[in-house]
Amino acid sequence: MRLWKSWIVSKKDLSVIRRNKYVFYSLIAMPLVLGVILPTVFIFGLSSGADQMTNEELVQTAYQIANLGTMYFVLIPAILPSIIASYSIVGEKVEKSLEPLLATPTTDGELLLGKCLASFIPCMAVTYLAAAIFVPIIDYWSYTTLGLILLPNLYWALMLFVITPLACVMSVEANVIVSSKVSDIRAAQQLGGIVVLPLIFVVLIGSVISTSLLLALGVTGALIIADVALFYLSKATFRREEILTKWK
Repeated sequence: MRLWKSWIVSKKDLSVIRRNKYVFYSLIAMPLVLGVILPTVFIFGLSSGADQMTNEELVQTAYQIANLGTMYFVLIPAILPSIIASYSIVGEKVEKSLEPLLATPTTDGELLLGKCLASFIPCMAVTYLAAAIFVPIIDYWSYTTLGLILLPNLYWALMLFVITPLACVMSVEANVIVSSKVSDIRAAQQLGGIVVLPLIFVVLIGSVISTSLLLALGVTGALIIADVALFYLSKATFRREEILTKWK
């Protein structure tokens, strides 16, 4: 596989994302919501109940809520691809720019990898931007109130730098598969959202049940298997001739 070919496809798609106001504004809104509003809500909730807890209980609760916040940093890059990746193929078909791309000597694997990277990069960029805003706000409150720094810790690092990108890859691949099978943008986005529902459910249940490292490692292994399987499934089910000749 020629990675430079995939990167050419990615650069073209990234330029389209910058021009698409709906997608671009969705990406901009996420860091603001996650990075500013979310920690503000957490801090307000902790501060309002601080008088009813001992210092030890407040510290333990603060750690639990801070770790629970990682759930949102997994969900967002799992949800955003339903806007970006689902548009990647069917959107180009609608705009009449897909046929020249499919006619190039790019292999299916190179094309699909490029499409996936074009969705993965902006989704993860805004997620890490949100985390870069979230963590200092939480730590400023915890240091001034509790005299300690809550984040980052080992669980947070594993969730943010391992599970979050793996969840994003899984969502991107699933949405690219959907985008290659339908001929309507809205249908692609709706089906893409439905496809990632099981992933969202697993993340929610896992975050509520436990914030243990053992559970996080188990989720990591499952996501790696799913990501590899979905990539090969996308290659096996991608039919460029059918897209060129039968889509209307």
